[in-house]
Amino acid sequence: MTPPELVTYDGLPAASGGAHGMRVRRAAAAHAGVVAFMTRCVEPVGAVSCTFRVRAGGCEHRSAHWRELVTGILGGPRRTDRTHWEWGVRDDRIDGLLAALDAATPVDVTPHGHSLAALVVNAPGRLIDPSSGAPYVGVSPEAAGEFAVDGYGRTLGASGVRATFGTAASSLSLWLSFPGDERLADAAAHVQAHVPVRLSAKHWRRWSPARPGNGYRSVRIPSPTNP
Repeated sequence: MTPPELVTYDGLPAASGGAHGMRVRRAAAAHAGVVAFMTRCVEPVGAVSCTFRVRAGGCEHRSAHWRELVTGILGGPRRTDRTHWEWGVRDDRIDGLLAALDAATPVDVTPHGHSLAALVVNAPGRLIDPSSGAPYVGVSPEAAGEFAVDGYGRTLGASGVRATFGTAASSLSLWLSFPGDERLADAAAHVQAHVPVRLSAKHWRRWSPARPGNGYRSVRIPSPTNP
């Protein structure tokens, strides 16, 4: 069977360390926007990973405050090194951590202006077809032959969301796989209607099957949300 043509949105590329900035100041409100988007547009595949990180640097008094606060909520960190402390987060602890983030002070930043503390959510999944409420037929890693598009773990046919809710700002990184056929325009419009950021016009690619056994080739395309 011929592998399907697919279209991806990489927002923003991992190689640049980028992500869409969310314009909502409060962490709890930003989190609610991401949850609403996931509910309407992404079916989770596997476990959602939640971690909390406190960076080294910045005001040592505030860094110590965050380490003590988070340890009181979650227990001891699961990882420490010279750059940050990291905790695993259960679902029933998320609201308390978001409330703490919303009470952050202006000095809860690193010397480079990054969030001193942040909740990070990673959710792999597949885009939902709103006409069926199920993932799009023919859009999956299996249908695309488990084709790896880069060295960052991204697979054609899969989608994923990485959201960071921090003391300074919140951001959203997206890897989305769309059907490359007549369903594309409606699929892209559905995502843009619900995602809490503005999709960039510059990060869309169409993936077409190469010769048998050679995987896929890709070309950049204009945004299907602005035909």
